[in-house]
Amino acid sequence: MNYIEKIFKRAKLCNIVDNILYGPEPEKNCPDYEDRMNEAYKEYSKIVVKYDPKRNSELYDAANALTEVISGVYMEIGFQAGVLFMQEIYHNAESHRNEAGDEQV
Repeated sequence: MNYIEKIFKRAKLCNIVDNILYGPEPEKNCPDYEDRMNEAYKEYSKIVVKYDPKRNSELYDAANALTEVISGVYMEIGFQAGVLFMQEIYHNAESHRNEAGDEQV
């Protein structure tokens, strides 16, 4: 089983809740998205310039292409996990509605 299938198997609300309640302490200082991306790009640029000082090099192009593919895949995984969460929420709500309806009869 590959790791993406494992992600979908763990995409359960109880796992998210357990992580929130009992998981490791959250980051105290969590910069916004823009700052995190800028910092990662600066670090990457420092390393790449050691190997290829040209700004428009094949190394930069290949890394950017790789990043685009990976970010797209993870976006799709996130959306699919979100749908699984929505289905679970809907199923739980339906179960509670049915239980409440049974009690009223």
